[in-house]
Amino acid sequence: MRQKPENLVVNGYRNWVAGLAHSDSRYWDAAWSAHAKALGAIDGGHALDVMAALVRQLGACATCPLRFYKPGAGHLCRDECLVLGMVAGAQNGDEEALVQSARMLTCTDACADVVDRASAYAAILLGHSHKLTPIPLSAIVDINVRSTLTAAHASSSVH
Repeated sequence: MRQKPENLVVNGYRNWVAGLAHSDSRYWDAAWSAHAKALGAIDGGHALDVMAALVRQLGACATCPLRFYKPGAGHLCRDECLVLGMVAGAQNGDEEALVQSARMLTCTDACADVVDRASAYAAILLGHSHKLTPIPLSAIVDINVRSTLTAAHASSSVH
């Protein structure tokens, strides 16, 4: 990922989920370090707490096990794209992209909680001028549709 804000979101998600999947705090340390460097220790820690809450909520209500690639991988899986869709949607005032990305990841009952957590994370990043590029809803839908054909390619999952 070449854009710093997108890289922070994706690798924050990847490291947090990888830490859970592998019971390895080194992943969480890497996520904390990147967020502290980008946002300062206090806001970085707060942002990571919000990311952790988002991942916990997703893990509790995802429609399938959470997918992720190894931190630092140069490509994205469906779930990583949808997390980006939520954060970018929240930052760019695209409520439809935000909500649809959340709906593609979650059960209906918890969608509002996921939207709230993604929006809180997006606001922290935006407060430090880390604004993601808008992602059109059509691209998000296309990613979701195409992922059904290649869902088995993600490295790991957590549910």
